[in-house]
Amino acid sequence: MKLIDLINNKNLSNNDINISGLSEDSRNVKKNYIFFFKSSKNSKEKYIIEAIKKGAILIIYEKNKSLNIKKFKNKCLFYGVDDISRTMSNISKKFYNTNIGSFRIYGITGTNGKSSVVNLISQLLKLNGIKCGVIGTLGSGIFPRIVNQNLTTPNIINICKNMNNFNKKNITNLAIEVSSHGLTQKRIEGLSFDTVIFTNLSKEHMDYHKNMQNYYQAKLKLFTEYTSRRKIICIDTYYGKKIYNLVKSNKSTLSVSLKNNKADFYASKISFTENGTKFMINSKYGSKEINTSFYGEYFITNILLSIAILAKSKKEFILYTSKLCKLVSVDGRLNKYWRKNYPIIFIDYAHTPDALKKSLFSIKKHFPKRNITSIFGCGGDRDIKKRKIMGQIADKFSNKVIITNDNPRSEDPAEIAKQIISGINKKSNYQVILDRRKAIKKSISKDYSNEVILVFGKGHEKTQILKNKVLNFSDKKEVLEALSKK
Repeated sequence: MKLIDLINNKNLSNNDINISGLSEDSRNVKKNYIFFFKSSKNSKEKYIIEAIKKGAILIIYEKNKSLNIKKFKNKCLFYGVDDISRTMSNISKKFYNTNIGSFRIYGITGTNGKSSVVNLISQLLKLNGIKCGVIGTLGSGIFPRIVNQNLTTPNIINICKNMNNFNKKNITNLAIEVSSHGLTQKRIEGLSFDTVIFTNLSKEHMDYHKNMQNYYQAKLKLFTEYTSRRKIICIDTYYGKKIYNLVKSNKSTLSVSLKNNKADFYASKISFTENGTKFMINSKYGSKEINTSFYGEYFITNILLSIAILAKSKKEFILYTSKLCKLVSVDGRLNKYWRKNYPIIFIDYAHTPDALKKSLFSIKKHFPKRNITSIFGCGGDRDIKKRKIMGQIADKFSNKVIITNDNPRSEDPAEIAKQIISGINKKSNYQVILDRRKAIKKSISKDYSNEVILVFGKGHEKTQILKNKVLNFSDKKEVLEALSKK
């Protein structure tokens, strides 16, 4: 595409240049790329130098940031703008010929549940013959063909690129996870939504946001700074009620609850069994008894949110609730594995205190007579304050705790384990097995046939990060191998 078709500015010496790509990461720049230099505390001129060496034809930067471009004179074109996020969004839409208005975009935010709601929406649409594009933690693509990606919410360049691919295949529905990082860093700048959804908010990412107020304010942006036709909010938490009260004057705002029967969509008659969950969905469109193979109270919330998103009439309520019995569990979210005379094993992505507590609390409801063993660790180079808290929760709701590795990254695994142990009673039944493979295999034995083993933290992930190495590792693979070899 010609530069003049992206930016019509007389100060650029040659608007007739062919632009071959866009990037905000200097490592990914290629010949005739536009490089967006987003100024931050981590921004350094070495990124400009790298971009130029790799072939950047134009570097766009924010005018109000101090940048000495004279030293790069004759090496590259420079273009100063007032708002680089908005400019990057506008140029990305033009470059990828992205018509935002042609999509029905569902934006889901919250500490936990984003991936599950995206997956459930996609499943329900597919069951009714409707294709759905997906962008989130599990990857991006046309459900169920998802390709892994590094970020929950990629930047607007990649979002527009994905949307362009979806458009070519006549996809008009898009479910996207919206992270607090993505909102703070304006990665979704320029998007407008059909529906924005709030799941919950609990302590997480404190290394980035510093405190819960900042974290909350980041999430709030999706409901106050972006255009949306409808807003759907779970009101079962403090922050959910807070957001709902702020936006409820909008008649298109709907509430979801497991506790409040005045909510627009609420659950009642909840029953937990060893084979799944039974409950009643209630709404102005009617009520429907649901029997699923899902485990965990929070999955009921996720199902309610999904129905609230898709059911805009009595006909659609009947249509989508009738499909709930056909849903399959979301990869890495309380997936059950079992073999006769061996313990029941669940693999779950829970890696926050709140998610850990909810999963353990729920499993105890499903299996009240079984002992519970929790296997988990905490990620390195991330919020260290949650480690003690997670130790306390695992200790309180488990009969036995095994502390192991979970992406220790550059940190000392033994030190991470020590910080988790600080929350565990010294008299409790716990041990440290840092080798995750050994920790899993040791627990899967006939000696523990009356137990439920919960392997937390990695869920769908297929790698383990140790220092600067990314190793192949899958909890699911290890569990299946351990069961097959017995």
